[in-house]
Amino acid sequence: MSRIGLAILVLLLPLLAGCFGAMGVPLPEDSREPLVRQLEEIDRLGSEDDLRTQVDSFKQGLAPIADSKDTKLRSDAARLRLLIGYCWERLGQFSEAVDWYQQVRGSQYESVAYMRIVQVAEYVLGEDPSTNLEKWRKHATEALERCTHYRVVIDAGTGEMRGPYVLLRTPPVGTEGMGYWKTDCDVLKEARQRVDKYYRERLIYRIFDSLVTLCSPAGENASYLLAILVLALLAKLITTPLSAAQFRSMQAMQRVQPELKKLQEKHKGDKQAMAKAQMELFKEHKVNPLSSCLPMLIQMPILIWVYYGIRYFVYRFEPVQFLYIASLANPDVISIAGRLWPGPLLLLYGVSMYLSQKLIATPAATPEQQQQQKLMAYMMPVLLVVILKDLPAAFILYWFLQNILMTGHQYLIMRSRQVPLPAPAGGRPAGGRPAGGSEADTPKPPPPSAGPPPEAMERLSQGSRRRKKKKRKRK
Repeated sequence: MSRIGLAILVLLLPLLAGCFGAMGVPLPEDSREPLVRQLEEIDRLGSEDDLRTQVDSFKQGLAPIADSKDTKLRSDAARLRLLIGYCWERLGQFSEAVDWYQQVRGSQYESVAYMRIVQVAEYVLGEDPSTNLEKWRKHATEALERCTHYRVVIDAGTGEMRGPYVLLRTPPVGTEGMGYWKTDCDVLKEARQRVDKYYRERLIYRIFDSLVTLCSPAGENASYLLAILVLALLAKLITTPLSAAQFRSMQAMQRVQPELKKLQEKHKGDKQAMAKAQMELFKEHKVNPLSSCLPMLIQMPILIWVYYGIRYFVYRFEPVQFLYIASLANPDVISIAGRLWPGPLLLLYGVSMYLSQKLIATPAATPEQQQQQKLMAYMMPVLLVVILKDLPAAFILYWFLQNILMTGHQYLIMRSRQVPLPAPAGGRPAGGRPAGGSEADTPKPPPPSAGPPPEAMERLSQGSRRRKKKKRKRK
């Protein structure tokens, strides 16, 4: 994987996974009970007039703090928006309720608001087939996807990994009368289970399901692990021609480095002349410095496709164990001193990425470039480990296997045989000698004249003088 490709990957993964920062602070335990009491008070309002009066009251309290920058006031504003949404839900105005719930995004009440959207949307989908089903399916899936991105926590009592607790109502919507609020609902488990039914129609979900079924003779737990391995092998087979082109391009760049270093010494201090000479060198040897990035960019859609496939299939990975990992649906993290740190599998991936970077290291032309290469070799694996810390362990396992396969392929191409550079216009390969040959094997250019070389003429003249001396002695 080229450094430019890695930089693109680093920029792209946060957009996929939302790993830089949480999706909103989960509702703390000391805030759940007061919120439940307020929701139950709204449940006790029996008439429509009372509910509308309550909406007006909440809006009056929201008006002065709606745009406040103060952290506490912003939290209070989010709570009032949630309560206004619930009042509209009690009135049966579900679209209005969803609009208010969506305004709670980014606050500590976000998980509660999104689960309210889920329960309302699923109720509408089940009760009123005449409504716009696509609209409410979209509401449900978007809210559930948002809930599946919350970071795991370690349960203080059991020490097990779980999602943050969230409120869940029974019966599901406010129009069905007084409800019971469950305060210890695992938002990750609940969201994964509910979103699974919406994902079953997706192509990548069906492919995963087919691979698991194909590997089922190995056992229930092993079938999922083998399915990940088979998927990594299939992805590698598909991308092998692209990887080969990428590695050969990198090797060509490595072999042109001595010539490039000479140019840098020759045009030291003249950046314009250096850039022109460098482009002429690349053109002469038909080397494209960006050709190693294009195969990487072409492979990115496959990586993204697998990422979303595991996201879609994540509920099925809940009971799957792998070595010390209790569930492949959860991130590979361990708790140390009350904080979550990258686990062994994720660290192994970082080591494999470092070794892969060392394998494709290009000889540096200057000390500054050498320092940059060392920095990148250490920084990229560390940065990727940090970014991937919140992704499901199933994806980490897939990507680790994929990296092992790619590094092995890379080693075979770049170490087992030398790939010659394209010959320049004069027919002589880069470096001044044929690929794979030594300096002694380099054919010397023909002499400028058609006559015998000077060395041969000198030997002939010496030989003729020696014969004359011998004849004189015999006389």
